[in-house]
Amino acid sequence: MAGHIKKHGPGKWLITVEAGKDPGTGKRKRIRRVFEGKKADAERELARLVAEAEKGTFLDTSKMTFGEYLTAWLEDYGSIRLSPTTQRRYSQIINLRVIPKLGQVPLNQLKPFHIQNFYRQLIEEGRLDGKGPLSHASIVYHHRVIHKALDSALKQQLIQVNPADAVEIPKPPPTIDDADEVENVKVLSGKEIEILQEASKDTPYYALIFVAIRTGLRRGELLGLRWKDIDFKEKTLTVRQTLGYTPEKGIYFKVPKTKKSRRKIDISDEVVKVLKEHRKKQLQEKLFHGQTYQDNDLVFCQPNGAPMHPDTPSSWFPDFLEKIGLPRLTFHCLRHTHASLLLQAGVDIKVISERLGHSSIRITYDIYSHLMPGMQKEAVNKLENLLK
Repeated sequence: MAGHIKKHGPGKWLITVEAGKDPGTGKRKRIRRVFEGKKADAERELARLVAEAEKGTFLDTSKMTFGEYLTAWLEDYGSIRLSPTTQRRYSQIINLRVIPKLGQVPLNQLKPFHIQNFYRQLIEEGRLDGKGPLSHASIVYHHRVIHKALDSALKQQLIQVNPADAVEIPKPPPTIDDADEVENVKVLSGKEIEILQEASKDTPYYALIFVAIRTGLRRGELLGLRWKDIDFKEKTLTVRQTLGYTPEKGIYFKVPKTKKSRRKIDISDEVVKVLKEHRKKQLQEKLFHGQTYQDNDLVFCQPNGAPMHPDTPSSWFPDFLEKIGLPRLTFHCLRHTHASLLLQAGVDIKVISERLGHSSIRITYDIYSHLMPGMQKEAVNKLENLLK
């Protein structure tokens, strides 16, 4: 394969590679690229293109659509850099949302206008299941996926600029549910907690519920918890792994994705007592199953020791609440309940954020600020007392 470069303006070079003949048409194939940079860099790019042409691996990115690029990016980047759960969510956004709307736009012709118009359509169409509008957080997540994919294209010199940089993320129109942004933050009252704990004593999930309320751990963190992660003497619990599930991969364990998620928290004497009782029952199950028992050292698992599917407690929990006369809430409400109890007790929000494993205190405040309307008044009163 032959190739050459020539000056194409200030700091620009025209790269031409003779890539043989097209086996279908018999016409001569020629690769042309305008390269910006130093001549030495242009020569290296020429050598790369010649090598690809010789191997037959050259991809004509000048004709690549945004959809074709996203499919390739998700397969290459996603399989290496993303967890199975995140990869699945990226795949849903790309395949169900982005490609149907923007997939046919040539990658090198994608403009901020296209992306801005896409976000407007997201707001107008709402959720795919038809259950109301998309939240602002969902639109931000779509933008994050698009921006990250285009950043990779920029690094690979497939585009000259990232068009997502110039896009302003619109806010959906306010709704009654969005008035104070608390539609997903629902908690149990003290009385409801008493009812729940008493009623759940006769279920396999009593210890799981008890620990969830008193630690605020996420569902995956609870189901990934091992006995070696608990220090009964020091009364601490360390989050070192989480349990996840996708239809493609099944049940799997992974290290928490942020440093602050990998945390050690204190537990009470009551939690220690419940966990020790739970361990006794688990040892009885282990004796019962004998050699068929799967010892994964998990605190919360199936009777035979196998990891518990995360949807098992989640699907059971709302039905159980309804059965005992309580509001039908998700299992995740126990984490919110933990945070609300700490706020009521006057615990500093920074401590709550560290206990919950949030990556920043801002996240904690954004989620739970509506639960502390009286705190500003209390702060003002304290300030006046100091000034007096």
